Amino acid sequence: MAVATAAIGGLVISGVSAGMSFSQASKQRKLQAQAEQDAAKAMAQARKKLDVNFAEQMSVKKEAYDLEREALLSAGAQATEAGIESERGSAATAGRVYAAQQQGQAGVRTAMADELTNIENAVLEEEGRLRDLDVALDLEEVAGNQQKAADAQARAEAAKQQGIQSTVSAAQSAMQLAPLFPQRTANQKSAAGGVTGLDVGAFNKAGDGSLGNLKSFSDLNSLSNKQFRQFKRGLTPGQESMLFQSDSYINQYNDPFNILNQD
Repeated sequence: MAVATAAIGGLVISGVSAGMSFSQASKQRKLQAQAEQDAAKAMAQARKKLDVNFAEQMSVKKEAYDLEREALLSAGAQATEAGIESERGSAATAGRVYAAQQQGQAGVRTAMADELTNIENAVLEEEGRLRDLDVALDLEEVAGNQQKAADAQARAEAAKQQGIQSTVSAAQSAMQLAPLFPQRTANQKSAAGGVTGLDVGAFNKAGDGSLGNLKSFSDLNSLSNKQFRQFKRGLTPGQESMLFQSDSYINQYNDPFNILNQD
């Protein structure tokens, strides 16, 4: 029975190993798919950020310029009123006030134009900075996710190969069990009835007396399939080992010309 026990152990271990390996392969494929989805999502976010420029929210602060214009108008009005009340007359004073106001308004327009230009330059500079910074960061994340996907794929392939090897080992173990645990009673009975080279006296001595004394192994051929199954159930472990693991029994059972009816 030691050979049978070893074969069963190998079959069970190989079967469990194969199941675990294929399960691990499936898990790694799911991780690979998730990593690929994360990479695609990160890439989409990176491209979306190219359209965002917070510098575009900048605008000219018109309040300061409006206050300056009001101050110019107020100063001009005061200067004009003072000129009218003076002896020099209002005409000359009004001309000078108008010229000063025009110069002041030109200065306001120039200042506003400069600020607008600065804002436009800031928008362009921010656009370039965001593109370089955000895309670099996101592409780094994408690269990490792609590496995760590649690693998961490699682990899945390794687990798959391990599962295949374990399956092959399980098949080999099952093949080893085939001659030890045949499934057809008629074939077993014929093989047992044809055993030679096995001492019947030693076989009977290894029993517990419940079967009586077997005179010859050829007598087993006269039993029905049901009687032979009862005979097997009455065997002690020692008798099972002597009969079913003997070279003569195994050769008889595996004889391709030993064609018998099935149960």
